[in-house]
Amino acid sequence: MTRVKICGMTRPEEVAAAVAAGADRLGFVVEYPQDNPWNLTRDRARELMAAVPPGVLRVAVVGGDAHAILGIVRDLAPDMVQIHDDGPAEVVAAVAARGIPVIKALRIDVDAPDPDPADWITLGRSFVAAGAGELLVDSKSSARPAGTGVAVDRGFVRRVVHAVGVPVVLAGGLTPGNVAQTIREVRPAVVDVISGVEGPGHVKDPALVAAFIAAVRAA
Repeated sequence: MTRVKICGMTRPEEVAAAVAAGADRLGFVVEYPQDNPWNLTRDRARELMAAVPPGVLRVAVVGGDAHAILGIVRDLAPDMVQIHDDGPAEVVAAVAARGIPVIKALRIDVDAPDPDPADWITLGRSFVAAGAGELLVDSKSSARPAGTGVAVDRGFVRRVVHAVGVPVVLAGGLTPGNVAQTIREVRPAVVDVISGVEGPGHVKDPALVAAFIAAVRAA
């Protein structure tokens, strides 16, 4: 069964709604080095993570060098770390060496020409060799490191899913209306949504969160 991660938690009521709807993972963007609407301080992330019940994984979404990421891991003790930038495999290796599960993002630029799957598969395998237990395929733009609302080409994702040898998390452009068909086409291990379940002001809409998770379960 495809699992669900609701990312970009910023409020206690968002955490409560996602848990109540049956999310498997919650993502907390912590001290990310590029400006975005979901960024949290460590203290705020700690408060929100404390409200997550056992059985729901707390994922720290981070970027930057290994020293900064390891400091966040030490202070927050998340269940998983999602390295959501374009850093090298050496950063993955340094974090994975501490024994925490690592998700490494492959961020496809929506403003660039069509990506070559072979190049991205090679890059993904280098992250797996460095210790990443999962890869995440997402879209990025010059304005935003994630949460673009733009989908990555599904044919591209299918090739990556079948070639990298580890579970793949799919993000980018997912909504309650398209996630079921996307799962049937791509077969990711996890789907990850942020802007696709939000209302004005980048606030999670409980109805959209519940509809998204229900669509995943029905798929």
